[in-house]
Formats: sequence, C-alpha cells, structure tokens
Amino acid sequence: MKLKEITPKEYQCTAMACPAVFEITPEAFRCAAAACPGVFEEGKKLVIIGRKVNNLKKVGLAKRVGKDEEAVIVDKEMLRQIFEK
Repeated sequence: MKLKEITPKEYQCTAMACPAVFEITPEAFRCAAAACPGVFEEGKKLVIIGRKVNNLKKVGLAKRVGKDEEAVIVDKEMLRQIFEK
C-alpha cells in the first residue's frame, strides 16, 4: 500500500507526531515512471492518524470499535478543509 498525505499544510508537522490524513494508492495504479498519476481512491478509504481514544467504555464507544479498529481524535477543521476541495 502506498500513501499520499493530504493533510492541510497548517496541520502538518515534521519534528513530532501529529494528526494526519492519507489517501491510499492501490497497487494496480502504482508505476515506476515519474510521469504517471500517483493517487487514486481505493474503495473510498483513507488512513487517518490522530490521538487514540483511551477509555472507549467511558465515552460510549466500546461496542462500536471492532477488535481490529482504533478510535482516533482529529481536528474537525482539518477534515473540513480536506473534504471541501
């Protein structure tokens, strides 16, 4: 899986862990040539990095988050900027 960061500039950081959103480039669309497209949607999925919700039961999410899932917190404004493009 190849990822392309689509986090708005004002939310990006280089020296520490911070929220981020990535588009997934499917293997079938990757190529070695520099002139080919690099990002396509794959099942309309994104990879999101955010702060982990530690006490799922306390916030009422324990039954909503599957064994292979994580609940994360990210800035709503960051997502708004991504989806208003």
